[in-house]
Amino acid sequence: MNGIPTTILSATDFSETAANAGILARELARRFSAHLHILHAVILLDDPHLDKDRRNQLEELLKSEDELRRKALEESIEEQYGIDITPHMVRGIAPGEVIVETADTLGCGLIIMGTHGRRGLSHFLLGSVAERVLRTSKIPVLTVRGDVAINPDGISRILVPHDFSDASDQAVREAAAWASSLGARLTLLHIVEPVVYPEFYSVDVLSEELTERLVARSEDALRKTAAEIGDGCDIDFRVEIGRAAETIAEIADPKNFDLTVMATKGLSGIEHVLLGSVAESVLRRCNVPMLAIPGS
Repeated sequence: MNGIPTTILSATDFSETAANAGILARELARRFSAHLHILHAVILLDDPHLDKDRRNQLEELLKSEDELRRKALEESIEEQYGIDITPHMVRGIAPGEVIVETADTLGCGLIIMGTHGRRGLSHFLLGSVAERVLRTSKIPVLTVRGDVAINPDGISRILVPHDFSDASDQAVREAAAWASSLGARLTLLHIVEPVVYPEFYSVDVLSEELTERLVARSEDALRKTAAEIGDGCDIDFRVEIGRAAETIAEIADPKNFDLTVMATKGLSGIEHVLLGSVAESVLRRCNVPMLAIPGS
């Protein structure tokens, strides 16, 4: 990954949630001068319990809806001056697989999708689908909740949780490339998690002295990371104490940030911040768009 995508895949099911993600997809395609592929997945029927007549009826219904979807895709690329856009309709069994495989086939460097969509015959994006894509994609995935407001002034403030793992280092480098290209300011965040033992062990949580030492050590490490990034962007850093997912989601307030960038793999132990489950937890509650960087 070189940081700035030249080809972007935007997944849509024509819902308001997908439309919200599409707004950001178009803006980033314009800012990065990237080719934008808009994908709608048509999910095939795979129910062995359906009798032949019922299956044929549903297949005919799908065909009629295909024309409506195709028209909607064509309309979605009209009057998008300054952006190269190609629409796609791809059939498959599972939406998550269609998204990941199509992005790979097209050589995309970024997937953008909503985290919720419609249910029923024409369903495409569900929260679980977004998490599935996060777990299986080899390229960055940018997710946007339907109730998240996109900053009309673009992305100018980026939050990057950092746990000093190799995966997290990679996320920082990607975020720095975005910040440099977008003229955005980076904030590196490290979270020191308190250790809570069962009462049976009669062990206290982190002592105040040890906590202060961990915070000071983390600040030094973040300062070093900021220095290694170079002069390509403005960088702040902060250290907080708390539970990783909850603290990240709380700090990622749209009043202060426009984007959160985090690795999908990280360290475990007393200072761990980023795990796959943490990234997915943040995805479900993050109030700003979230860019997930897969660990290599």
